[in-house]
Amino acid sequence: MKHPLVSVAIPAYNHAHYIEACLTSVYKQTYPNIELVVIDDGSTDETRTRIDDFLTKHADRFANTIFRSRPNQGVSVTSNEAIGVCSGEWVHLLGSDDVIYPDKILRQSHFIQTWNEPSLALVYADANYLDETGRILPKIQEQRPAPGPDHAAYQWLFLHNPITNPTIALKRDAFLNLGGFDESLQLEDWDCWLRLSVRHAIARVPEVLAGYRYHPLNTSRNQHLMLHAMLLTFAKFLEMHGELIPTNVRKESFRKNLHRLYRWAKNNDPTLLLSIGADMLTTPFRTPEARDYRRYAEKLGRHIQ
Repeated sequence: MKHPLVSVAIPAYNHAHYIEACLTSVYKQTYPNIELVVIDDGSTDETRTRIDDFLTKHADRFANTIFRSRPNQGVSVTSNEAIGVCSGEWVHLLGSDDVIYPDKILRQSHFIQTWNEPSLALVYADANYLDETGRILPKIQEQRPAPGPDHAAYQWLFLHNPITNPTIALKRDAFLNLGGFDESLQLEDWDCWLRLSVRHAIARVPEVLAGYRYHPLNTSRNQHLMLHAMLLTFAKFLEMHGELIPTNVRKESFRKNLHRLYRWAKNNDPTLLLSIGADMLTTPFRTPEARDYRRYAEKLGRHIQ
């Protein structure tokens, strides 16, 4: 197996309690040829100091290291910046509170070389969910896409997003040619995977290769903000590539989102229930369009201060 340079890009923000574990998990990779790129997004805790301390001790382990710190600009901007300065053909994007397991880069590099798929641009794997102490949490078993390259991943990505971020490896040029993450969206990752899947293959490695930190900072974001972002993401994709999504997938996706809207509206805006109920009744008999998603996004937008 060849060992070309691989980059790890870490956008870091206020994760002083987790950043050392994150960086150590990269240090312990069994893959030898790694570039480490860390961008501190204006942290106000000890994150920057702990990154400095780590690099002072362990920089020699890496083929190259880049560390920048500047005022806060948000995760999308910081991720785009970090990937943009990477030198490796493949970039492993890692949140500063997550960890990767020792064979993560080696195993994904092995599959990339074995598949030898020129159009491949995103490789992901399975993950454990971790609490704040690192304990593995139980999770609901869900159906996963088949292993290997998929040239029409947008069909299942339009229904759900099974891609856990610390497991991903991105082909840098494909990501940059796409324009990177849309910095105007809160669900920048889901939107990016959808757009990437139109031009490129996406592949799953059926192995648990990372730990995703599941704690209040991940989960307490207002439900209506996430729902609003989801509706905008689907509307955008239908406007750009609606012809790729079969009618049955459109209906199933819109039905799922109507149920999400119903649960939210019942406790937050009962005036929407009549409209949601009417759409639930008529969706089986029509094809949902981008404007249907935007209509509800606009209504939820009124609740965003």
